[in-house]
Amino acid sequence: MTASAIPALAALADTVLELGNNLNHDDWNTPSACPGWSVHDVVVHLTCTLREIVDPAGLPGPVPGSVERTNDAAVNAYRGRNPQDTLSDYRTLLHPALTGLRDLQTGPAAAETVDFDDAGKYPAHLIADSLVFDHYCHLRHDLAGRGPLRITVPADPPTLTASRIWMLAGLPQMSPPRLTQVLADPVGLDLAGPGGGSWILRTVAGQVTVQPGPTEDTAARLISTVDDFMLWSTHRIDWRDAALTQEGDREIARQAADAVHVF
Repeated sequence: MTASAIPALAALADTVLELGNNLNHDDWNTPSACPGWSVHDVVVHLTCTLREIVDPAGLPGPVPGSVERTNDAAVNAYRGRNPQDTLSDYRTLLHPALTGLRDLQTGPAAAETVDFDDAGKYPAHLIADSLVFDHYCHLRHDLAGRGPLRITVPADPPTLTASRIWMLAGLPQMSPPRLTQVLADPVGLDLAGPGGGSWILRTVAGQVTVQPGPTEDTAARLISTVDDFMLWSTHRIDWRDAALTQEGDREIARQAADAVHVF
């Protein structure tokens, strides 16, 4: 199970709520680094992710075939609210959302399958990791980092571990089908720093698999940190502009880096 994601999400929630003390009207309306979304839109989205746990009926219907378009529809429904009202909603939803996520970490509920549409299907206990990934990625890389705000979003081990768990669970299902051909020769993925480790990406019986293990004997290796992996695997930046080292067969490494995608 991945119960350590719960306190990581609670810590990220503190960062969200603190925005109410730090931002003025212009800050809220500033474009974020997430295309088409303002700073306020990003916080609306994060609030909607909690609403999905606590009050899914309060969201517009999903857009079939696209998690991202479904997210856009939810933001469109709530972006007209005042930012302080959005933060009030977030604060109200937070505790019951954390409680609901804890309940999904044990017993039969943890293994129930949740359908994320084009993002794939996952055991319910991974929802907590997905929310940590989503919060951290938007806060650190779309509001801070490449974004307009000067806020601190720590890259701590629990947060990076939960984010990495989600990214590697999602990689086989979210990446385009051509990755199965690329990984006919195994490719190593070495992620340094907090939350890191080594994994072998390969195709088995027509399916991409991600398994922990030493990568020295793979056809090619992709070497990064978890935080940098988040940037290039989500296509926030091109891997050619990322802190990514390639070893072994450069053509296989290039094709693998091109095909990997998580969201």
